[in-house]
Formats: sequence, structure tokens, C-alpha cells
Amino acid sequence: MRQQMIRLLIYLSIVLLMANISPLIDSFLHPDIPYFDPEHLLVGGITAGITALILSLLISHANRMTSVAHELSHLNKALREQTSRDSLTGLYNHRYFQEMLRHEFLLAKRHQTELSCMMLDLDLFKDVNDTCGHPFGDLVLKGTAEQILHEARTTDTVARYGGEEFAVLLPNTDLEGATSIAERIRIRAQEYIHQDKDVAMRVTISIGLASTRAHCPQRPEELLTFADRALYLAKKAGRNKVIPYSELAATPFPPNSFALE
Repeated sequence: MRQQMIRLLIYLSIVLLMANISPLIDSFLHPDIPYFDPEHLLVGGITAGITALILSLLISHANRMTSVAHELSHLNKALREQTSRDSLTGLYNHRYFQEMLRHEFLLAKRHQTELSCMMLDLDLFKDVNDTCGHPFGDLVLKGTAEQILHEARTTDTVARYGGEEFAVLLPNTDLEGATSIAERIRIRAQEYIHQDKDVAMRVTISIGLASTRAHCPQRPEELLTFADRALYLAKKAGRNKVIPYSELAATPFPPNSFALE
């Protein structure tokens, strides 16, 4: 209502202005013609009316275009958000995580800050699916995602990397800080009870860590690989553990290594 009143006042001001400009011009060009000559006032009124009509149409069109542009921007943002999310857990998906990995790695390198990466994997998840069925397995994945988000910070990128594997990027975080967050996630996960009707169980997670300053990766993919190798060591060490990357993890994975899940 307020905007309509303002718009109406603008139109009236323009009409009054244009209604007076035409007679003023005629009076200046033809001094012998009186300013209040009815013919001139009529011409000024018609000119003002036409000008106000054209201006009204232009403003209306501009408002519609602005509204359409805003709506398209909103839809594009919503579409991008939808395509960057995992449909089951609501976390970011693999593709978006890869984009953010490259982005955060370059930022850390440019500003000489530290970036840590966390790879997480549910322990013995195949047994969960085989014993309780895939719907319960989906419930476990969603519950685990919630536990990770509860301990992650708003600046962290949390993603479902694939299957029962998750990944977290921690900007401006050294290895010690990442280890502290990872331990809180691990403890929270082991204490959380996944329940659906009469089925209830706890599912632990193993976590591998890597950091740019501590492990000096040359490329973004290397940081992820280091964290993945550390995750394998956590599995090999008995699961439900947080282990940073080390030289022990530098050796290639043995065949069928992820049978350790």
C-alpha cells in the first residue's frame, strides 16, 4: 500500500510538471501568447497525460522484469541446492564435495592457512543391511549424518561421499583441532541408538584424518587420498577409531582392503 501511494504521488508530480512545461515553452517562444491560454493548457495536459501513461507502462514493465529476475534467481539457487544434496541424508553429495575440496585447498594455499580433511566410514554396515534390511540401513545412514552435523561447524563441508562413507572438510583447522572434532563425532556415533519399532542397535564409525600443514599434499586429491588411507588404518586397527595419516598409511592398499568394513 505504501509503495502504491508513493507511485501515485510520483505520477501526479510528473503530470503537474508536464502540464506546466508545455505552456512555459510556448510562452517563452511566443511572448505574445498568454500563459493561461486554454489551448496551451490543453496541449500541456494532453502531453502530461501521455507522458504519465508511458512512464507508468515502463515502470510496470520494469517491476515485472525485476520480479521475474528475482524469481529466476531464487529458482536457480533452489535447483543448485537440490542438485548438490544427497537425497537420503540431506548432506552435500560427492560432486559438490569435490568442488569444495578444490576450492578450499586453493584458498588455504593462497592465504597460508590450514585445511583438514576427514573420511568416515560406518563399521560393519553390510551386516546391518543383511540383518535388519536396507530400510533400516537407510535409517542408520540418516542418523549418522545427523550425529556428524551435530559436531561439525557451520564453516565445515559435510558430505555423503558414497555408500556408507562420509567426508568432512575443515577450513582453518590443524590436525589437533580436526582430531578433537573427529573424536567427538566417533563418541557421539557409538553412543547413539538407531531405532525403528522393535529394532534398535548402535553402529560405530572409523575415521581417517589428513591436514595440509601436517602432511603437505601437493594437490587437493592427495589430501583426500591421505585421509582415505588413514581411514583404512583405522579399520585395520580394530574399527571405531580416529587415526591421522602417517607413513604407515603411505603403502598401497592390499587387495580387497575394504573387506575390512
